[in-house]
Amino acid sequence: MNTPQNTPSRAKRRHKNAHKHTKRPPKGSQTKNNPRHFYDVRLYALLTDSESNLLILQLPKEYDESAANTWTLPGGKLEPTDEPAHGLLREIREETGLEATISGLCGLARWSTRNSKKLAIFYKAQVSGQKPTLKLSGEHQRAIWINPQEADQFPFHRPDMLTIIKEKN
Repeated sequence: MNTPQNTPSRAKRRHKNAHKHTKRPPKGSQTKNNPRHFYDVRLYALLTDSESNLLILQLPKEYDESAANTWTLPGGKLEPTDEPAHGLLREIREETGLEATISGLCGLARWSTRNSKKLAIFYKAQVSGQKPTLKLSGEHQRAIWINPQEADQFPFHRPDMLTIIKEKN
């Protein structure tokens, strides 16, 4: 039998069971102390011609301070409606006017910027012919075909690109 001395007060019972009635966020969801991060997905091509020359593109001098005049690979942001391979082929076409074929995945890289986290997916891709003429978009100031062994002579926007080029060629 409960006597007044050993019966918890109504307020204490309410406090003791308060956690049972509060909604907790689902496990793994975003909270102030545990923010969720989503990756901005980028696709890049190690795009080669019939003689294994590699296409690299120079970012414009108007690009952000740290990347101006550096080199990159053909590619870009994965749009929400893109399948990865189709998105990369679209980017190659938009940036160079070239029609390419993809032969497979060749690497991944991650990095963070002040505003986001990036995930880069690298593919091997080919175009027919030797150093085919391209129609460069306004996104880049220059494009050149190089021997992949010469890649370390060019300052790349992302060091990961140079690493992938060296590993895969």
